Amino acid sequence: MNQDPLIGYQLANFRIDRVLGRGGMAQVYYGWDVRLQRPVAIKVIDARYRNNPAYAERFVREAQAIAAWRHENIVQIYYADDQEGLYYFVMEYIEGMNLDTLMQRYAAQSQGIPYPELLRIGWAIAGALDYAHERGVIHRDVKPSNVMVANDGRIVLTDFGIAMDVEQGSLGEVIGSPHYTAPEQARRSADAVPQSDIYSLGIILYRMLTGRVPFDDPSPSALALQHLTMPPPSPRSINPQMNAETEFVLLKALSKSPAERFQSGRQLMQALERAVQGQTVQSRPHPPARKAKSKVPVWLPGAAAVTALVFLLGAGILAYLYVWPMLAPGDERVAAQTPTLPMQPTATVPIDVSTATPTEHLPQQTTPSENPAEPTAEQPTQPAEVIDLPPTVLYPDGYRLVLLYNEGGFYLWNPGDRRLSISGVSFEALYDADGQPAEYRFEGSLWAAYYATLFEGRCDALEIIGGPATSRPAECIGYNASRTPVASSPWLFWLQRDGISRFRVLWENQEVARCEIAAGRCEVYIP
Repeated sequence: MNQDPLIGYQLANFRIDRVLGRGGMAQVYYGWDVRLQRPVAIKVIDARYRNNPAYAERFVREAQAIAAWRHENIVQIYYADDQEGLYYFVMEYIEGMNLDTLMQRYAAQSQGIPYPELLRIGWAIAGALDYAHERGVIHRDVKPSNVMVANDGRIVLTDFGIAMDVEQGSLGEVIGSPHYTAPEQARRSADAVPQSDIYSLGIILYRMLTGRVPFDDPSPSALALQHLTMPPPSPRSINPQMNAETEFVLLKALSKSPAERFQSGRQLMQALERAVQGQTVQSRPHPPARKAKSKVPVWLPGAAAVTALVFLLGAGILAYLYVWPMLAPGDERVAAQTPTLPMQPTATVPIDVSTATPTEHLPQQTTPSENPAEPTAEQPTQPAEVIDLPPTVLYPDGYRLVLLYNEGGFYLWNPGDRRLSISGVSFEALYDADGQPAEYRFEGSLWAAYYATLFEGRCDALEIIGGPATSRPAECIGYNASRTPVASSPWLFWLQRDGISRFRVLWENQEVARCEIAAGRCEVYIP
């Protein structure tokens, strides 16, 4: 049995233990940080590229640059270097499964991913892409196998920008996964733009909503031609229960021209969220398929007929490759449909993926209890009578935030029209006896380390690993950031304990509100 020669080898402080996966340009290993005593993933450049100094140095340089990033939905890189001709970088090891495996598990049970979970995954990928694009990095290989669903519920996009070889891309070689590659990238990898990643995200969403990718062929070149020339099949022809608004969003994301797509991940997910909720999305329908018509005159003699046929075929191919993608869709708009919540193509009850991802992190579709005073296991715990507290301490006419909390999580919702720098907020539990702060506290800077801005209509969240199966608030379909503490964490300021029945909210270290834990909801006003 052949064994990888790097197994057991140590690079700096990192020991290589076993193979995790192999790609076209690098191998990924499970390793162990012998100094910090923690698992890591180690990516080593493939032997074919080690003799290309320009590529190998860029491999390490980009990894070092990305190591400075801090985003909850982007894999954290710890270290990058070269040793004895081996170019490598070390990143966090994420225990869980990739999105491709998760989708296959749902499909095996003839089930679809529930809409709240689909939106949570989409928002996480979109946020990671926007963060990278703002820093000048295009991913170029966004696909389900590069999206990790961690056991703690975190969604992580891996392989950021490091798979791109500029020299090869400039020569016309395509780098990326054919099923998820944008048309301009299918022509030449060097032509990739940020909206190329948005196209790839659109295909992921298309697959999650229909159960299949829009283009499929065993030949990569045939797939590339389909991306370049063919309109994607109507999603509603595959999933008839999808509403028209959702279909429009998907087709806009898959426009042939980058300028016709959503220009950011956030734009795409905002439109999809509105569509799934039954609201009309103002976007033009995808252009219909156009068939090239070419007729060879039957009266031409043999040689002339062949020459004409070759000419017409060549002209048709050029038209497909260069003219068709630039054609703008028409201006006609489709009449709004009756807003309804679209159904999944199959049942939406989450399957048990407890072998890799705790089921409590897959939001459930629940039915409200007939008696709100007796919450079910899937409802936030809330008494029949909500304690009415003054909503503010300092700024009664300030900007409104809403806190929603239960035994499984805490959610900060920004319902207004203002973007909020989240690092200024903090929360701490108070002792009933004297009103002094207890040891349970959470700083907004912990959210801000991954996502500094809380956008309008979004939520930041703290959810307890292994906590009760509670539903996320309906207000919080979209998230900017989330953290997953364990039940013993000192972050859990909102849980009722002996001698603790309330917590306070601080803005820039000034108390702006006190909230009753039993209420399950609190409104806060900041300057």
